[in-house]
Amino acid sequence: MTYLKQPARSIGWLFVAATVSGVLSVVAMSSTLGDDDLVAAVHADQGRLLIGQMLVFVMLAAMAGTAVLLAPVLRRQSEQLAVAYVVARTLEVTVIGVGMIAGLMLIPLSWDVAATDGADALSAGVLADSLKAVGDWTGYLGAQMIFSVSALILNWSFLRSGLLPPWLAVWGLVGVPLMFASGLLVMIEPLNSDAASLNLLVVPLAVQEMVMAVWMIVRGFPATPENGDASVMSEPLATSA
Repeated sequence: MTYLKQPARSIGWLFVAATVSGVLSVVAMSSTLGDDDLVAAVHADQGRLLIGQMLVFVMLAAMAGTAVLLAPVLRRQSEQLAVAYVVARTLEVTVIGVGMIAGLMLIPLSWDVAATDGADALSAGVLADSLKAVGDWTGYLGAQMIFSVSALILNWSFLRSGLLPPWLAVWGLVGVPLMFASGLLVMIEPLNSDAASLNLLVVPLAVQEMVMAVWMIVRGFPATPENGDASVMSEPLATSA
């Protein structure tokens, strides 16, 4: 079977870039944002928080790039699916972006608190905790729940079009409700304390996305999809590599 390497290779690398930068952002910020005295921790190590949020920005840019490159690919299968994917991805980027801005606001807040004490410092601590909560909740909503919707659209389109092997698309569809449930359940207060266990539900879809990315990079999209619908690829994506 003949495979077309572009834009599949570019899309695959963007998925990898989004995942790697997202994981590195968590590693960079976890010690600071996990400190009981949040304001003092941010003031003492502003660089780690800034680097972490810049990595979030890289992740968002890569996510936006996948929407741009995948739109014409999905449009060959369905105009509605293409629009739905772009809308879901845009909403996902927007929601996570709100959390990024909330996280960045912790830095100037820590500057102000350094020069205050008493009631002002206590109020600033409450505000800092609120800003952190915004970042957490936008992560649950954007990076898990809305991401699940975009993954549902993407994998359903790939299953219909045959641009990816059926087993890979079905794997993604199975992982979608698990990740959505993780984001939803962790927002319920009695379950929030068990967030680490609930986050295990994201693993199937997260791993599937990386396998999908590697498949795109190595194999690309088939010139003749497995479902035999040649019209899906009737317009050339690019020349073979």
